[in-house]
Amino acid sequence: MSTSAKSKSEAFTALSKEEQQHRLKAPPRSKQMTLASRFALFFVFPTFVGGCGLLFSYIQILFPDDDAGGTPKKINFDRDFIYPFLMALALVVVVAIQTGGFSSYKAAPLVSWPKVVKKVTVVRKKVYVDDDGNEIDEATVLKELEKRKGGTGCKDD
Repeated sequence: MSTSAKSKSEAFTALSKEEQQHRLKAPPRSKQMTLASRFALFFVFPTFVGGCGLLFSYIQILFPDDDAGGTPKKINFDRDFIYPFLMALALVVVVAIQTGGFSSYKAAPLVSWPKVVKKVTVVRKKVYVDDDGNEIDEATVLKELEKRKGGTGCKDD
């Protein structure tokens, strides 16, 4: 590393530490939107989108397609302004609901699905282990016991 690179990294770490201290000293900001930002988001943005719709309709009338073959469409306020305005407003409302009034960067789902609960089944069984630590079946244990006793294992014998 050269000396200029070292001085840059030292300056960057000093700046980083200074920024962290500034964040700690700064009063906590409320997560609520200001009135101006709400006005801009819920009125100015949809109005801009609706105005763009009107503008594109006007441009389409000024420069009609030769392939259309008919008379150009007239400007329709509902089709050209209101529909884009309502779609932009619906988009803003949905994003506002998902982010909790724009208070977080992560969007929450509109519908919270129930969590899947895993059912744990407990199986209790007797496990026979020989001297070496190997598992033995019940059937083989019974056979070995019969061999050692020399009979069938019944009291009648």
